[in-house]
This record gives sequence, structure tokens and C-alpha cells, in this order.
Amino acid sequence: MSWLNTLKDFFTPENNPNKVVEVKSDKYSSRNIHCRHHGMILYALDSNNVTEIVLHLESLTTSFSLYRGRTIEDAEVRFCIFKDKLPDLLNISKDGYNLSLIQGLCDTLIQHPTWTIAHLAVHLSMNDIFSHPQIAPFLNTPDPESGMSPLQLAIYNNSISVVKALIQLDVSLDYLDNEANSVFHYAAKSSCDIIQVLSKVNTNCLNYRNINGFTPLHLACQADKPECVKGLLVCGADVNIPAGAPMSENKLPGIVKEYLQDNHKKLFVEDMKFGGTPLHWSSSREVIDSLISNNCDLNALNFDKRTALHIMVLRNRFDCVMGLLCHGANLNIADGEGNTPLHLAVKNNLIPIIHALIVFEADVNYINNLGLTARHIAATNNGPDKVSDKIVYILHAVGANRCTVRNINSTDTSCAKGCVWNQQYNGLPPQKPISMPVRSIVSVMEEVMEERTNLNCNVKGGRVLCLDGGGIRGLVLISILLHIENTTNVPIIHCFDWLAGTSTGGILALGLACGKSLTECLCLYFRLKQQVFQGSKPYSSEILENMLQETLGSKTLMSDIKHPKLLVTGLLADRKPVDLHIFRNYKSPSDMLNLDIPCDYPPPPPPTEQLAWKAARASGAAPSYFRMFGRFLDGGLISNNPTLDTLTEIEEYNLALYKTNRANEMCDPSVVVSVGTGSIPVTEVKNLDIFKPSSVSDSLRLVFGFSALGLLLIDQATQSDGRVVDRARAWCYKTKTAFFRFCPQLSEDIAMDEKDDMKLVKVLWETKADMVKNHCKVINLAQLLK
Repeated sequence: MSWLNTLKDFFTPENNPNKVVEVKSDKYSSRNIHCRHHGMILYALDSNNVTEIVLHLESLTTSFSLYRGRTIEDAEVRFCIFKDKLPDLLNISKDGYNLSLIQGLCDTLIQHPTWTIAHLAVHLSMNDIFSHPQIAPFLNTPDPESGMSPLQLAIYNNSISVVKALIQLDVSLDYLDNEANSVFHYAAKSSCDIIQVLSKVNTNCLNYRNINGFTPLHLACQADKPECVKGLLVCGADVNIPAGAPMSENKLPGIVKEYLQDNHKKLFVEDMKFGGTPLHWSSSREVIDSLISNNCDLNALNFDKRTALHIMVLRNRFDCVMGLLCHGANLNIADGEGNTPLHLAVKNNLIPIIHALIVFEADVNYINNLGLTARHIAATNNGPDKVSDKIVYILHAVGANRCTVRNINSTDTSCAKGCVWNQQYNGLPPQKPISMPVRSIVSVMEEVMEERTNLNCNVKGGRVLCLDGGGIRGLVLISILLHIENTTNVPIIHCFDWLAGTSTGGILALGLACGKSLTECLCLYFRLKQQVFQGSKPYSSEILENMLQETLGSKTLMSDIKHPKLLVTGLLADRKPVDLHIFRNYKSPSDMLNLDIPCDYPPPPPPTEQLAWKAARASGAAPSYFRMFGRFLDGGLISNNPTLDTLTEIEEYNLALYKTNRANEMCDPSVVVSVGTGSIPVTEVKNLDIFKPSSVSDSLRLVFGFSALGLLLIDQATQSDGRVVDRARAWCYKTKTAFFRFCPQLSEDIAMDEKDDMKLVKVLWETKADMVKNHCKVINLAQLLK
């Protein structure tokens, strides 16, 4: 029981000189007085060499010994601290002279000697005396040492009753302490209830930054107070203010209060302590999309210098990663350790996320603070089922370099065969799909064309780009064009004089011609897929049309597009036989020659009256996927690869120039680039036979036969590869025109309305890998275009 005796000794006056005890007044009649102030007396040293501070009450025989010490100097310090505040507070206290109150006041004054009488009343929750004439003048007076106001002290103590009492007395909510902390900075580490009480009165300082550059929201995150974080957000805290860093003048405020009113439970609270924005704490793509629509900064950093994309990769939230990428998140920002999201994805063997990051142009050769690339991490990682070897190949196929002596440092572990500079192992490639055989004559033709192509000739004026149709596989077009653009270092729209497209290719051509970048188009396609392909076919045209108007402009006319010359194919299906129509941004050859073609059907509007978004909608009106657009169906039904129709149009245009005495403007095609949306694998076809059935089983075979034949006819009607390309290549060979065809072999058949992002990013990785494989061809093209 020694601990009990120790505790007993501590609480006896002799062993605890600061313990307040009741004493008899007559006990001190013979003591020498060192100094006095009203009823408080400091007695000189007695025979036992003890000095004492005693509070004598005139109306009572009881007194209170406040302090007993061995030196007069220490006692004088305490006496000066007590004499100006303690008696006054006790005189106005409605609780009287009770031992507990006096002890609390003495202890508080010793710890905080600079506090005002108002601070003391607040700290001891003496709410009933706040309005007293001796207290009220000090309610807005800060502590000179810390600058803390009485209201800030009440918040710090998490005393909501005291906070409410002070607010009723109209204390200032705008005061900042010596470190520029506002009442909301204090509340951020206190409670959500206090935040709500304060916000109902005044939110002027809700987004102030203290001298360390932290807002109340940052402090709530640091303190791991998720409820306070949510409370601040609902009150209107700006999530786009960076912690500790200078504010960007161009950064718009990110206020997410409207969304979080009913959705605060959708945030992942365990990540809040690391700071950042609600994007860092999201757990679904729906939340990501909603927060971004509320102007939440995509690339804001948390306390570890990580973006929301870093966090989503670490949490393996593929949908959230795609949501951020589709809105344009910067994927080459490095965290505090120099790791980009790709480094983290490789380290954790997240193949779908790796595909996605590569597709959206992640830097595969970025070196972190330890001098490591993603390829090195993959090669030295030990993953199950040879997953690390697969990742090495995924990176190698898109141009990831091996380690060199230059970027291997002393902190690096030894390289493995998949990354070391003097080895040949490049990982484990996927199984190759069965592809259509290339006719040998085509290879010979390509060799001859390459030999006679003068890479230094001037091809300006006759540069032609043709984009195939293919629904959501238009993403393949974008990936190919991105590779060409990155090689030329010139925006793709400035590399060509003629731009033609069908269906999805036509929509992309219009987007580029109206000023959208390829990266914007990549994000737009993924968002379009997410919003348009909902429910059953045919899909709602209204969502598609709204997005086209938003992207191309609701009032943009074809004639408003000045460069390049633009051709978008559509199918006039209000007559039989159907007819190909070309939406142009220039006068048609027939109009240039004023040729009146007799027809019982009114012609479509000319470029000066044709809205660009309507041309896009008409070209993409694929049967069964979308309703007809007026009298138009998808141009892919007759010209899914528009190359030959484009070359025909150029010849007719040159003829019209010649006939109108403008021969000096004539320019033959000099380089033709045809881009496809991917070649599907070759698969076996069964039950194609159509015959008169003689049994039930024959009837079933006949049904399957009709179905297979229908698909075959559709495939052939919309054929954009094979012989269609051979004809275009032969035409260019004959006219000595440089011809380039890019159309990657896909590992699986991707539907035009495919919704699975994992499948799509895999296809786009295959496209990027194919372009890297044919990089010499791309370099030759880039030299011609520039």
C-alpha cells in the first residue's frame, strides 16, 4: 500500500504547497506580514522558515491558505499573480467562496498568469457571470501571451454551453490569435457541434490560413477528426486551398457543401487524417464525378504530397482512377518519395490500373527519388503467377527503358534480368490473337512505296487524314493520333489539310476541328460512354445530342470551321437506294460549278446553314444503337472507311477548281493517313448454311444460320479493313502518293457500345504497344508531315 501513502502525502498541505486548505484566521494574528492587497496577505517566513499566502474573508472567521513556500521570492511571484484577479472573481461569483472554485482559480492562474478575468470565468464555466460589468469588458480581450480570446478558449475546452453563452453576448467571431488561428481553427480540433453553432452566426474566417498556411479543414484532418472535417465541408470550407503552399491566383474555390449535405457518409474517413480534398477520401466514381462538378481540385496534394490519383491507386479503386483520369487528372505528379501513380500501381501489381495510366500518357520512364523506374520496380518485384513478368512486358511494349548505369545508385537494390541494361529479357507477353493474313503483294507494294517516298519533299496542301467508324472504339483512333502527335510535337489538327471521318471518326474529326485536344477527346469519349450507354438499345439520343452541343457548340456552323477541309459522311436513308452524303465545311464541287442536279428530294443544308453538332449526330446514327436523325443514318453503313470517298472528293474538288479558273489552287494528295479502330481476331463461323428444314433440329440450325448470315452481312457492309484498305493503297501506289495505314490487331472483339473500362484500357494499351512497335513508320510519317 506504499502507493496509497505516497498519494496521501502528496495531498497533505505540507507536501503539496499549492493545495488550497481552509484555516482559522486567528492562527495568523502573530505572523509578520510581508505585503497585503485587500483580503489577501503574504506572510513573512515564520520560525519554521515557511512563507504563506492567505485569503482572509472579513465576513467569515474562515480563511484559505493558497500557498506555502520556503522562499519569499517564489511567494511574491504567486502573490502578484493572485492579487489582481482572484479576489475580484470570487466577489462576483455566485457559487461563493468554495474550496473547489478557489483551487481551480489558483491552479489556472499559476498555469496561465496572463489570462484575463474573462478567460478564468470561461475556463471554469462560470456562465452566469459573463455579463457582469467586471467581466464583460474583457470578453473580446486576448491573452497577450498566446493571443487566444475567451471564445477561442471555450472552443478549445470543447464547452459548447460556454460557446453558446458567449455568442449570445455578441462576442467577435473574427478575431485571430498570435498564430492567425480563427475560431474555426480551434473548432476544427474540437467538435462538429461547435462548428455548426459558429457557422450559424458567422463564417467569414472559415477559410483563413494561419501562419503555417493551414486552414481549419487542414487542422481537422491532421487531428484525425472526420466529423469535424465533414462539418467544415458542409459549412462551406474551400477544399482547393493548399496546405502550407502559396495560393494560385487562378484557382477557383472548391465548395462542396451542396453535395455533402446528404452524401457525407460516402467519404472514406480513414484517409482524412492524411489531408487533401474530398477527392482523396472518395470511395466510388459517383462521388468523384459529383465532387469534380463542384470544382474540387483534381491535382490537390495531401500532407504526403500525394494527389487523389495516388490514393485511389493505393486503395486499388479502379473506377475512381478512371473517374479522375477521365476528368484530366495529372498522372505524372510525384509524391514526397518521388513516386508517380504508375510507380505505386506497379509496386502493387495492379495490371488494369497500369493499363489505364499508360493509356492516359503516364511517363513510363519517370525516375523516383531512389533512382528507380516503374520497370525496375516490376522486374525486382515478386508477384504471384508471374504477374511481375507480365507487368515488365506491359511496360516494355510501350517504350519503358531498361535501367542504365547512370540511374543506378547506392540506395538501389540490384537489378533483375527484366531491367538490367545488358540483358535481353523483356517479360512475359500475352498470347497472340489469330489475325487476318497479309497478302504478300501488299508487303511488296509497301516496300516499293517506302523506297520511292522522299521524306524531305514538301507535302503541304495534300496531307489527308481519314478516320474509320467503330463506336466506342474511336478511342483507338485517339490513341494512334496521340502517338503521331507526340512524335511530331505539333497538334494533329495542324498536320493535315484534309480531315475525313465516318461515324465515331466523324465525331472525333469535328471535335478536333472545333478546337478540342486529343487528350480532351480521350476524356470525353470515356465520359460519353459512361453517360450515353445506359439502359437498353436504342440508347437515349438526348444525352448524346446534349454532349455534342456542349463539345462542338450549339450554334457552330460547318462553315465556321476554317481549317482543315473537313468531310464527315452520313447516309441519306429517306429514299431507296440510299445515298452517301458528305457534310463539308467548304463548297461542294457541284456547288462550285453551279451544277443543278434534278432530284425529287430536297438537298441537305449547305455548310453555311449546317450545324456541326447535327452533322456529328447524323454520322453516328448507328441502327439499333441510336434512332435515325431526321433522314440520316450512320455513314458507316456505306463508307465505314472513308479513304476512297475522300480521295474521290479531292479529285472532284480539283476538277471544280480547274473548271472555275482556279487551277493554281489545285493540290493532289501527297500523303494519305488512314486510321482504323482495330482489327478483330479471326474466329471460326459455324451454322452459316441456309436450307429448307426437314426436322426440329434443322429448324434450330436454320435460325442460327440466319443469325450468323445477318452478322456476316453487317460486317461486310461496314468493312473498313482488308480489301477496302488494299484498294486505297493501290490507288496511292498508282499516283505515287505516300500511304500509311494504322490499325492495331486487337486481342478480342470489342462491341461498339462496350461499357467495361478494363476491356477498353487493355485495348488502348494494345494500340499503344502496336504504335511503339511501328515507331519507325511513325517517324517517317512525322518527317513528311512536318
